[in-house]
Amino acid sequence: MLSALTQKWLDRVDYDLKTADAMLNAGRYIYVVFMCQQAIEKCLKALAVHQGGEVVPMHNLRRLAQLVRVVFNEEKLIKLDFLSEYYINSRYKEDLAELSKGITREFAGDLLTFSKEVVGWVIQEIK
Repeated sequence: MLSALTQKWLDRVDYDLKTADAMLNAGRYIYVVFMCQQAIEKCLKALAVHQGGEVVPMHNLRRLAQLVRVVFNEEKLIKLDFLSEYYINSRYKEDLAELSKGITREFAGDLLTFSKEVVGWVIQEIK
């Protein structure tokens, strides 16, 4: 049985992934990447709550994974690091062209697929 708080975090994860899907379909690729970071962050925080821990005010996905004792291979860690860095840049960079550089539909779609895989695995661990 999931706690109410864990379920609230997972509800937000679902919302964020659906938003990422909508942004991909709308061609708003920087927001796909942003929402992917958010979904994984919230999923890891749901796992922290499920494990009896606290929700740490942190956005670094690698560190959050370490806190909840989730081990990722190097390829996945690189993607987590990219999402973490991009999250910060997307909140504070003012140059939309610079922020969008290299963020194609294919790239955003790949990160969305990756995010769904991570979220799916974490949800299996919770349930």
